[in-house]
Amino acid sequence: MIPMKSLATLAFILLSLHNSWGYDYTAYQKAMQQSIQALNEAQDIASLQQSMHRFERIAKAEKSQWLPWYYAAYASITMGAMAEEADRKDQYLDHAQQFLDEATLLETENSELTALQGYLYMIRVTVDPANRGPHMAPKATQVLSQATQMNPENPRALLLLGQMQYGTARFFNSDTAQACQLVSQAIEKFDKAPHHDALAPAWGKEMALALQKQCQP
Repeated sequence: MIPMKSLATLAFILLSLHNSWGYDYTAYQKAMQQSIQALNEAQDIASLQQSMHRFERIAKAEKSQWLPWYYAAYASITMGAMAEEADRKDQYLDHAQQFLDEATLLETENSELTALQGYLYMIRVTVDPANRGPHMAPKATQVLSQATQMNPENPRALLLLGQMQYGTARFFNSDTAQACQLVSQAIEKFDKAPHHDALAPAWGKEMALALQKQCQP
């Protein structure tokens, strides 16, 4: 029989651990929410880079969390999309790939990560469409299709697949109807998406609405 004094000591240790865990997670949530807000407000490469570094620091401190790596990768991809020089684009996308690799070590079979990987491939194509398009565009489409299959309710997966198909159709001067349908589906999913998790990815609706305007005759 365990002495009462030992039971009390054990209870105190467990309570202390619980409080410590709760404090750490609350601090993590606060840091993430502030960083996500800053990322959403970023308007240029410099502010995006600051956000990227913030998420990278959080990821290195919270080694079991995949979302900081995800947002660091998203910030880097956005920088790659905004950059004008081909070498600089690839540099940002290389960083994004490193962050995505870290995230996928922690979270496998994740539609959000898979969609972001497809997005990265898509931006790779834009660096040199003539040379990269033949092999990279089908790869991007394949990965984005996989993301939609993993989670048909993921609006970002639908949006990015629609965007990829739209760009491909315009490049070959072919019909964009199927791509535009995917974009419309994505907007419906954005409107129905649950908002119970403040840290979950929620970006993309403005991109979808802008692309929908291009779809209109």
